[in-house]
Amino acid sequence: EEPGIPGWVVTYGDMMSLLLTFFILLLSFSSIQETKFKQAMESLQTALGVFKNSQSVIQFENMVVPQEVGGDQSEMLYEFRELEQYLLEENLDDQVEVAMTEDGIQIQIEDEFLFASGTADLQSGTDRILGKIAGFLDGKGTEIRVSGHTDSIPIRTARFPSNWELSASRAIAVARELQKTGIAPARMSATGYGEFRPIADNGTAEGRARNRRVEIFMRYDKTPEQGETTVLPFESEG
Repeated sequence: EEPGIPGWVVTYGDMMSLLLTFFILLLSFSSIQETKFKQAMESLQTALGVFKNSQSVIQFENMVVPQEVGGDQSEMLYEFRELEQYLLEENLDDQVEVAMTEDGIQIQIEDEFLFASGTADLQSGTDRILGKIAGFLDGKGTEIRVSGHTDSIPIRTARFPSNWELSASRAIAVARELQKTGIAPARMSATGYGEFRPIADNGTAEGRARNRRVEIFMRYDKTPEQGETTVLPFESEG
């Protein structure tokens, strides 16, 4: 009868399994940097002399490793998820898009829900949408920027000589509505970008519809960006 596997091999295998489980638990409950995690696992491989001639059991390149998250970023992520859920509960998810950037949360509303074509007067019923958004914004963030955007089709009227005037007037109209619902004017600014910051192809009707929009950006860092010259100070009426 051929001899079986030596007993120490079983013990060695159990130890390996326990160590691997330990590192997986550390990864699950901690926020670590990917480079540090790689170094730790490589040290484990070297010390135990495993996986030398075979593919590693852990594929570093394809693994999603949690990154370190600061306090402000954690708060931002929490409020972003809260806003997404808020829009779903209020049935606004088909009218409003939200996105999280490095320094704030951006809320995007297509203009068809806010304005008639070629105007800057809020349509009936838009106070509900903006009121719900204002309810979420109140007390959050340090600064709120409202920006208006148009498609590339030019406008030339007495009130709006160009898309710049139209986009700026729309941004101000939204900012004033937010003020009515309780947002402090000192926290807000209104900006008009005209057709110069498209997010879709102006060569199609669908693209032009996406470009006609108002964006509300809730910023956490109040330090002004360098070179910014298009912000129009928002002043309350009266």
